[in-house]
Amino acid sequence: MAIDLFTLIAQIVNFIILVLLLRHFLFRRIVRVMDEREEAIARRVEEARRSKEAAEKEERSYWDKRRELDVKESELMSRAQGEAEEMKATLFREAREDVDRSQKHWRESLQAQKEAFLRDLRLRTGEQVFETARRVLKDLADEDLERRVVEVFLKRLGSLDGEKKREIKEAFESSKRDVNVVSRFEIPEKLKQKTVKAVKDLTDDEARVRFRTAEGLLGGIELEVRDRKIAWEIEDYLGDLTEKMAEAFEQRISEEEAEEKRVEEGASGQAGDEAG
Repeated sequence: MAIDLFTLIAQIVNFIILVLLLRHFLFRRIVRVMDEREEAIARRVEEARRSKEAAEKEERSYWDKRRELDVKESELMSRAQGEAEEMKATLFREAREDVDRSQKHWRESLQAQKEAFLRDLRLRTGEQVFETARRVLKDLADEDLERRVVEVFLKRLGSLDGEKKREIKEAFESSKRDVNVVSRFEIPEKLKQKTVKAVKDLTDDEARVRFRTAEGLLGGIELEVRDRKIAWEIEDYLGDLTEKMAEAFEQRISEEEAEEKRVEEGASGQAGDEAG
């Protein structure tokens, strides 16, 4: 089959422009959000460091007062030492409990922020990609993105392997012969007819095909037959992006937890040496 050089070059230009638009409108925003998050975490680390220094200063002051009591009578010293040790244990236990509660709250808050950020990122990225692709295809190749989405989806239906077709057929036969076609956009009538034909070829001529729209699909389309689904949507291509963002969050959290653990172990070791 002959290759249309003009079409090939146009597609390459389309792809390059799409990459440039994504870089300009999307990736810089992501980097900015990550930088802001890193600055917020750095502020928290600095606050923790100042709190540790204040605690060490208070502990040194406490032991200075203890040394002043050494000049008193042995009976008073013994009683005062016992009371001081008991108070120290109580304060340390309460401080540890406060730290544990704060850490738990911080982890829960950070986890919630991460999940909300990733959900928003996935949605905004999908919408931006969909809108950008629509404009690029329409302006540069005179293409209708919705039509291409449906055509790609129909091509996927036609290329299903035998096992997948058998599963869909079984689900169809065990249902009330209802088949739902769900899309983010309203499918034109001509494409609806093609879709109905493709569905009946896959299931049965008696299939009742219903079309409906759903905001949750990021520029995609899916076929529902009872508990079986066949889908194609832009969201499928966003998984790697959000996964890498989640990995970055998890790595940063792990680093912060490791640092906090080292600080706690150092403080515990120092307190144990002084008590000895």
